[in-house]
Amino acid sequence: MGKVLTGQNVCDIFDGVFADNGNIINGVVDFTIKKSTTNNSLSSCVKYMTTNENAQDGICIGFDNIRFNEELADSKVRLIALKLANAVDKNNVLEIKKIKQEYGNTKEFVKARDFLNKKCKDIWNVFDNKNEKINLPFEAFKTLGISNQPSLESLLDDSLRFYERDNGFTTVNIIQSILNNKNMNYTFEDVYSFLKSMYKKEKLSYNLHTVSYLVEKLDANEDALENLGISKDRIKLVIKNLPISKRIRYMLKKFF
Repeated sequence: MGKVLTGQNVCDIFDGVFADNGNIINGVVDFTIKKSTTNNSLSSCVKYMTTNENAQDGICIGFDNIRFNEELADSKVRLIALKLANAVDKNNVLEIKKIKQEYGNTKEFVKARDFLNKKCKDIWNVFDNKNEKINLPFEAFKTLGISNQPSLESLLDDSLRFYERDNGFTTVNIIQSILNNKNMNYTFEDVYSFLKSMYKKEKLSYNLHTVSYLVEKLDANEDALENLGISKDRIKLVIKNLPISKRIRYMLKKFF
């Protein structure tokens, strides 16, 4: 006891433990720190081994910070992921194209890209600072087909399914937050298209606060609102409760 283990010692021990498993688990072990550091680097998420935060001179003491990463269990997936991550970190479009040409038709490439697509949402988190634009390797993102933006489904799905019943402002607040976030590029047209597709699939209904917001954003366009399952009677009810100036405007629009 009391022996100091270097990164190489740790790797040797685990290689011995898994040697008799027919290489099934070979490469599965991902030595990473439990608490990730924010360094805006995709490649740091792919490294085979990272010492813990308290390590000195590259020395890792004990096994407290070891965890398994099944997503990069395959050595080829890990190799492709690391190559792509390094290229993205440098915003190197030509290198990404070169890697895609070499590996693009393989299932390992798809797995590596999916892994990076998930990790870039953590590294360049759109909610960390909503009022300040994040400096992104945008060209690299576009070339690889990944994004740090969460999907509209992940942002709105729960609210549409569960919180509309509370007759509150949750959905409206989320939509406004999406549109006001400087690190998201969604427009109201994107949100509308998502809501339209959700209604086609789920026939979800909105509370009056959400209906009122949508009536105003869509300028009381009955056809557009009908695509969201909002009836003319509900539109009339909302308009009836609007300030007189807005009521007159919508009435004039309807007739002229």
